[in-house]
Amino acid sequence: MKRTSILLFLLLLITSALTAIAQTTPDPGLPGTHTVIKAEYDLGDLAFKPPSFPNSVEVRGSVHYPADLNNGPFPVLVFLHGRHTTCYNTFSPSSTSLSWPCGAGYQSITSYEGYDYLANTMASHGYIVISISCNAINAADNGVSDYGMQGRAELLQHHLDLWNTYNTVGAAPFDTMFVGKLDMQNIGTMGHSRGGEGVIYNALYNKSLGSPYGIKAVITLAPVDFWRHIMNEIPLMDVSPYCDGDVYDLEGVHFYDDSRYNDTADEAPKHIITLMGANHNFFNTVWTPGSYIAGGADDWGVGSDPQCGTPFATRFDTTKQKAAFNAYAAAFFRLYIGHETAFAPILEVKDIKPPVSSKLDSVDVYVSYHPGRSRRMDVNRTDSVNSITINTLRDTVKENGLITPGVCGGPIMSACPLGIEQPHAGGLGQMRLHWTDTTQSYINEIPPAYRDLTGYDGIIFRTAVNHAEASSGPNLNFQVQLIDTEGNVSGVTVGNYTHAVYYEPGTSSAKILFNSVRLPLSDFSGVNITKIKYVKFLFDRSASGSILISDLTFTSPVCGKLNAVFSDSVAPNHKTFFTNTSAINSGDSVSWKWDFG
Repeated sequence: MKRTSILLFLLLLITSALTAIAQTTPDPGLPGTHTVIKAEYDLGDLAFKPPSFPNSVEVRGSVHYPADLNNGPFPVLVFLHGRHTTCYNTFSPSSTSLSWPCGAGYQSITSYEGYDYLANTMASHGYIVISISCNAINAADNGVSDYGMQGRAELLQHHLDLWNTYNTVGAAPFDTMFVGKLDMQNIGTMGHSRGGEGVIYNALYNKSLGSPYGIKAVITLAPVDFWRHIMNEIPLMDVSPYCDGDVYDLEGVHFYDDSRYNDTADEAPKHIITLMGANHNFFNTVWTPGSYIAGGADDWGVGSDPQCGTPFATRFDTTKQKAAFNAYAAAFFRLYIGHETAFAPILEVKDIKPPVSSKLDSVDVYVSYHPGRSRRMDVNRTDSVNSITINTLRDTVKENGLITPGVCGGPIMSACPLGIEQPHAGGLGQMRLHWTDTTQSYINEIPPAYRDLTGYDGIIFRTAVNHAEASSGPNLNFQVQLIDTEGNVSGVTVGNYTHAVYYEPGTSSAKILFNSVRLPLSDFSGVNITKIKYVKFLFDRSASGSILISDLTFTSPVCGKLNAVFSDSVAPNHKTFFTNTSAINSGDSVSWKWDFG
């Protein structure tokens, strides 16, 4: 058989193996029906003094909006760029500076325009999209104790105040054209890099002010998380680019990890989108070489790393990276701001086929999904030192022959061995399951009060290959079985549903990232779904291997499943302690933060 035929055959095998969960999900990244207009506003380089920031800052931005405003009010999106050089020399654009205002002979770098592609997509679907400039804060934030995060929150809030004025009585430069056109109680925000932590700060700041504006969804794009502030009650999506050469530890995963269980009433879902070939800068066209007059860079570079270093075999080119973000960001906002539930499957791991407009294959993107409180029944959160013997439902955990199973990570547990917990350091309790024989297993028992799974539609857990103990090679594989009270057994093979149990690629880029595996309960035939006693991981599909798992849960397609909401006396809540600057990990010391971010 010719090599091309072999590759095609293998591709068909992989594709057919995953058809069990492939569903028809609309493509969120395609243009909508609205004609889009873009406008700029600039009230001055020093027009606003944030209360927490030492300097006055610019009030400048762009707005994309539907040409026919008569159909308003429209939901609102606000974008906040990250830390980038602020000015360039008009005679020699390669000469840039990090200062504000720009000096004689220099022009400001318009980083806020770098997400116009997403703004145009969303405006075409009936959103008003505002992207704001943050150059003045970028020019001075390293000299501020919080790296300008509260200043970013206050600047974004000031823009919301400004647009509230445009929406109520009008003001220059738009006069009354936007009066009554913005739904200020249905707002989504997106922040890139330091802007990612900035939008978390803003959501918390807005809440502290009594929630004058309805922030309903937040995206953190390749963000920093210097201070480990926790946001609950608002849907969250973190986008983690595997080949990030700037925020290389992908610390934005903490926004997801830290907020899972600290609020027992939290109904807000959380998502992580891992893009395997994406770097830090290419999400922003202004930061992308060849797309803007100054300041662009490939933050990873070339080098010899097999995953990230050689453009563009496994690395995304600039077009693919923006298309990927456009599709998944559009899905998130259209679901949680636009209430278009048709896009839920690609964010809830029910459909792992990427949208066509994303230009991705299923091995290019992985998703973590944490449902809201009343849409899940937690079996084992792995957030306690006792999780190896007693699960969250207060029933027995058993293992058969595994090599020194144990729990590490998280705020109340021992540190994981070097390399095992990254980049989820300190925020994620994780259980180590190392097998060397196909008879070995891991079992969680379900107490009688919770054995009726009627109304649940899937099992979800997060997992990653422990590459400290598993050598490179094919994806690891195993069965998950349900066993009822009469001893009936039904199992499904994980590899038929996902590529997520992969050995982490790369050398200098290699990192352990947890991704969700979802198995539909409808595929477990031959057991009494009202009397499920055990969930068993049987490691019979790979001769040996080692994985890390967390967040084993049953999920419901609708809110309000009665036996999903159990009291803390049954499943006690373990508070996360990363709530203020005094709880920063030593590894997060401000002495090594990035220049841009």
